[in-house]
Amino acid sequence: MASKPRNRAGMDAEAVARMMAAQDAEETQGPAPEPEPAPVAPAPVPPAPADLQPPAPPVQSAPEPPAFDPGKVDGRTLRRTFREPFATRIKPEAHEALRRIAYHRRITIAEALEMAVAAFEKG
Repeated sequence: MASKPRNRAGMDAEAVARMMAAQDAEETQGPAPEPEPAPVAPAPVPPAPADLQPPAPPVQSAPEPPAFDPGKVDGRTLRRTFREPFATRIKPEAHEALRRIAYHRRITIAEALEMAVAAFEKG
């Protein structure tokens, strides 16, 4: 009986295993030692003149806005409409009419459908 042919996924898993083993070997060697910084001599302090006035209090600037965190806000978050997903099959003519109405009123198809439901319920 012939041996079972190897699939590509098995070969890929072996390649991943080799790559992870190489990364583990690099981590066990540790990072390269960092060179020690050169000693810095303290800067000479100029003598304080006696005829200068005391410094003015620092001007308070506006607080900085919080840093942008791309993990918290994305494009979908900014466009959230709190609508439920709705998938249905309709005739091409009805779809074209919904698209036309939404385009001319500059609203989304979902908003046009919601308006149609409201008008239907209103009677």
